[in-house]
Amino acid sequence: MDISEKQAIVAECRASGMTAKAWCEAKGIEYRQYVVWATKVNREEHHAPQQWANVTMKKDEHIPDEIRLTCGKWTICVVSGFNPILLADLLRVVDEVC
Repeated sequence: MDISEKQAIVAECRASGMTAKAWCEAKGIEYRQYVVWATKVNREEHHAPQQWANVTMKKDEHIPDEIRLTCGKWTICVVSGFNPILLADLLRVVDEVC
């Protein structure tokens, strides 16, 4: 299957309004294979090299021990005692969406 066919499948899934897993199940496509295709399509679409973001540290006197990660319209607040696995999962999702 060439990249244009993979792009068409990924575009159809995204336009369906369904979750990728539910769409794959309805279409008889193995979800893991779809994830491989979607990852390849995402890399092709975002072929620009990754860059470091500017980081500004600010101390908020009202909320101690909090870190805020802001990128465009997204802000993720992390407080002391956070679940690092949950944060890693969240960042992966945000990275795919942005």
